[in-house]
Amino acid sequence: MEASSERWIGHLDMDAFFAAVEQLDEPKYRGKPVIVGGLGPRGVVATASYEARRFGVHSAMPMAVARKRCPDGVFVPPRFERYCEISARVREILLHVSPMLETVSLDEAFFDVSEHGAAAVTVALAAKQEVQRETGLTCSVGVAPNRFLAKMGSDLSKPDGFLVIRPERVREILDPLPIGKMWGVGDVTERRLRGLGLLRIADVRTAPVELLEREFGRMGVRLHELARGEDDTPIAGESESVSMSREVTYAVDLFRAEEIEDEVRRLARHVAGQLRAASMLCRTVRIKIRYPDFRTITRQVKVPVATDSGGLIETLAVHLLRQRAELDERGVRLLGVGVSGLGAAVARQLSLFDSVPTCVPEQGQWAPVMGKDSMGRDQSPA
Repeated sequence: MEASSERWIGHLDMDAFFAAVEQLDEPKYRGKPVIVGGLGPRGVVATASYEARRFGVHSAMPMAVARKRCPDGVFVPPRFERYCEISARVREILLHVSPMLETVSLDEAFFDVSEHGAAAVTVALAAKQEVQRETGLTCSVGVAPNRFLAKMGSDLSKPDGFLVIRPERVREILDPLPIGKMWGVGDVTERRLRGLGLLRIADVRTAPVELLEREFGRMGVRLHELARGEDDTPIAGESESVSMSREVTYAVDLFRAEEIEDEVRRLARHVAGQLRAASMLCRTVRIKIRYPDFRTITRQVKVPVATDSGGLIETLAVHLLRQRAELDERGVRLLGVGVSGLGAAVARQLSLFDSVPTCVPEQGQWAPVMGKDSMGRDQSPA
C-alpha cells in the first residue's frame, strides 16, 4: 500500500510515563493508583497511572484535589534523573529507525519513517516493540501521512496501542471526534466553536472556511485544514521545541533574596543533571517566576556553544534572577529553571565552561560578572 514517495510520520507517546516508571522500579506499586508530583499543599500532579485516572485524577490537577479523589493512592515525588535515563534509551531506539527525530518531551517524540517505503508501518511497529523490550514500559504509537494525524493515532490508541491512519480512513476516524481533540482548540476556542454550532470535527470540516476565517483569523483556516486531516508541518529535528525543566510551587511564599537564589541554584543543578543523564546539550537557559498574585514571568538567554555544564547553567540562571527578574516584598510562589535548544552530546566539550563559571552574556558578548552589568532590566517576558 505504502510507496516510497509517500510520507509516513510516527508519533510515540509513553503511557503514563512517570507513574509507569515508578511502578516498574517498585513492584509493590503495580496495579495501584500511583500519582507523581509535588507533595506539598500547593503541589500539582505531573502524571497519574491509569489506575489513578479511574478516580478522576489527571495531570496538572492540584495535588490537594487528587488526594481527595484518591485518598488511598500512592503519592510519590518525581525522579527526573531516572526518567531522563529511560527517555534517552527510547531516543536511541528511535534514532536507529530514523535520523529525522523530533523529541517533544521526555515521553513523546515524532519520527519520520518515509525512507523505509513499503516497510514504514512495519518499522514503526518494530520500534514500539523494541521500546517495550528494552525499557519494560508500554507506549502508544500512531503512524500517518502527517504529524497531526500521527499524534491523533497515538492518542486514540492509548494505552499500549498502535494505530495507522491511512488517507482513505481520515474522515472515518476524525469526523466523529469532539472538536476539543483538535490541535489549538483550548477551552476558549472550544466555547466559541460550540457557539457557532460546531461540535464535532466533521462540523468544522464542512463549515465554510470564510466563516472560520472571519471568526478566528488565520487560525480558522488552520482549523479547517486540520479537520480535513491536512498538515504539512515538517519534523523539526532536535530544536528549540525540545526542552527540560524543573519547577517547584512552594507551600509558603519565599521572600528572602538569598533563599530564592539558593532555590534557583538547586533547580539549575537538577536540570543540568537531567541533561547529562540524557546525554544531551542545551543552547538556551531560562528561569520562571510566579508571584503570589499568579502573575508569571520568564527570562531566558542563549549560550554560544551547546553545553551541559552545571556551573554554567547555574551561573546563567542566577544572572537572570539578579539582573532581569523582579524581586520585591510580594515574594515568590513558584520558581523554575529550564533548558531548551537540545541536541545529542555526540562531541561533548568536557570542560569548556567549567573553568569560567562566572561568565554571563552582556549585550550579546561574554564578560565576567562584576556587580551590576550594563544589560539593565528587561521588563518584557523573553
